[in-house]
Amino acid sequence: MFTNQMIVASRIDELHATAANERLARTARRASKRTSALAGIWSLLAGAEKSQPLPKLTDYPFRS
Repeated sequence: MFTNQMIVASRIDELHATAANERLARTARRASKRTSALAGIWSLLAGAEKSQPLPKLTDYPFRS
């Protein structure tokens, strides 16, 4: 009887460890995707700023 309990306890420990590893991997993937998405957005914003400068506000009819 004691041997069966040890086998079951060992299997439960293995399942807990596997589940913890999968949760950790899932969290790392989400963080990686979030970081790459933010980096992509940031690079688009930085590129837009450099490629399209704002016009100067001189000689407009509403300015005196």
